[in-house]
Amino acid sequence: MEFTHTRLLVDNYKECFLFYRDVLGFDVTWGDENSNYADFKFNGATLGIFERKQMVEALGEEYSTDIEKS
Repeated sequence: MEFTHTRLLVDNYKECFLFYRDVLGFDVTWGDENSNYADFKFNGATLGIFERKQMVEALGEEYSTDIEKS
């Protein structure tokens, strides 16, 4: 088994994309600010960001921005 990359689920996809590309300077290897998924390369590693809403809906769940408080 080989570790290939880390994927982050994000609620603010476009802002995250622009942060990793423009602020941190990571190279985009797939996707753009509107694709809702992107891969970045840096120091030999790959970071993926994926819009949380799409992942939740792909699992057949209802997306909600409410945070449950205990």
